[in-house]
Amino acid sequence: MPSCYGKICIALAAQTLKCHLFYCRWLKEHKNINVFVEPWVSKELLTDDSNNTVQTWDNDDDKKMLHKKVDLIVTLGGDGTVLWAASLFKGPVPPVVAFAMGSLGFMTPFPSEQYRDCLDNVLKGPFSITLRNRLQCHVIRDAAKDEIVTEEPILVLNEVTIDRGISSYLTYLECYCDSSFVTCVQGDGLIISTTSGSTAYSLAAGGSMVHPQVPGILFTPICPHSLSFRPLILPEYVTLRIQVPYNSRGHAWASFDGKDRKQLAPGDALICSISPWPVPTACLVDSTTDFLRSIHEGLHWNLRKTQTLDGPRD
Repeated sequence: MPSCYGKICIALAAQTLKCHLFYCRWLKEHKNINVFVEPWVSKELLTDDSNNTVQTWDNDDDKKMLHKKVDLIVTLGGDGTVLWAASLFKGPVPPVVAFAMGSLGFMTPFPSEQYRDCLDNVLKGPFSITLRNRLQCHVIRDAAKDEIVTEEPILVLNEVTIDRGISSYLTYLECYCDSSFVTCVQGDGLIISTTSGSTAYSLAAGGSMVHPQVPGILFTPICPHSLSFRPLILPEYVTLRIQVPYNSRGHAWASFDGKDRKQLAPGDALICSISPWPVPTACLVDSTTDFLRSIHEGLHWNLRKTQTLDGPRD
């Protein structure tokens, strides 16, 4: 086994705690690998002898240095668990090996029942990865003296959503791409998505499915009050600015991968660009095969009864 995989971080959904015990023991006893887990998992294991095989982090400073302590990430759950694991790393992200234990997964190609064989293959290497871009988002308040004064950046792997929240008024947003005006959004909201997030909320709002390694940013309206507002796919190198104009009737709300909702008042803006720190996820086969299988199995894409031979012919 390559020495570069000396420490593994395991992130898991709450319902997979029992499975986690088997992974910890197997990695420590059979592979001599140190395992990092989230603090809540470490507490759950206090009464179990497996706790002797795991480490955790104690504070935010330790968490910020996690990328220097961990060589590989293993997730047990669905896509939401992958999103959570990625959010732990604000800078470089180690490769992610995602085991499917959720109801639907486009980023979890590894079958959990074959975890020993799968981890053996990954640890022996080499293996293919899908390099998944993240969005780096900054909220700029109207009260800020200049645009350098922003809140702490937020990294998202799927999408940032700007919606009207509980307001009965349409969302009114001014959108810019670099220095060019794009459009005004009048509707329920707007989704700015990575290509990895193209099979999530953006898809439900009418956006295209895009291979995760295609470099781009999806610009998808949510229920626009217009017959001609179609989704866009923009190049990865642009910077998007979404601003709530001063004449907006209400506030807007931004959420980042479905959490951390922030209110945007008139005059506030959200800046989105591609982060320099993507998320490398391990492939079961290769990036394209895994992507196509996920949309066939997860969405039954283009599932249709086959045409018979007993109909009209030329």
